[in-house]
Amino acid sequence: MKITVHYDFTQQELVGEKDVFEIEERTRLGALLLKIDSGIMDAGKKMSIDTTYKTTLAGRELNGCVVFINGAAPEKMLEQELHDGDSIEFVYGFCGG
Repeated sequence: MKITVHYDFTQQELVGEKDVFEIEERTRLGALLLKIDSGIMDAGKKMSIDTTYKTTLAGRELNGCVVFINGAAPEKMLEQELHDGDSIEFVYGFCGG
């Protein structure tokens, strides 16, 4: 499956505006976020940029305030199963993150 991820301005200096990820069927949002965070942290190390407030997760919870999947915030965010063609958008700033 292909999932498009649109990054927030806080992440764009590290990973660009968007990525397309190839993931297995039945992958949940939380698993994809772990993969995304790995890329953010790797880029931060290479560029000497602190990624504390740029990753998508802080421990087992969202680091940012809003994640939209196809324009809507799912109820059970990290457990949301993703589907081919889904579009994910991160929106920071609503809580100062």
